[in-house]
Amino acid sequence: MTRGRGYVLVPDSLGTSRLLCDGRLLGVFASSGDGNVTVEWETESDFGRIPEPYDASVGYALSAAFGTGAEPMWKLTLNAALELWP
Repeated sequence: MTRGRGYVLVPDSLGTSRLLCDGRLLGVFASSGDGNVTVEWETESDFGRIPEPYDASVGYALSAAFGTGAEPMWKLTLNAALELWP
């Protein structure tokens, strides 16, 4: 929790993650794995306020550190089960 706000970076698809601030969507981050991170910000009417530079720095830092996107849970479970198969 920073500045009295709670930030969460949540996988949205294979290549994108959503940045939430206090449960509200701020933007969608994407990274192709080459170190570049792009973002599509929500508009003021969608979020209720304009994303601030501090919001951007938190989002870029989380995306660069942990990456964006994730495999679906069913696929991870299937891969784990197949690894156990003799």
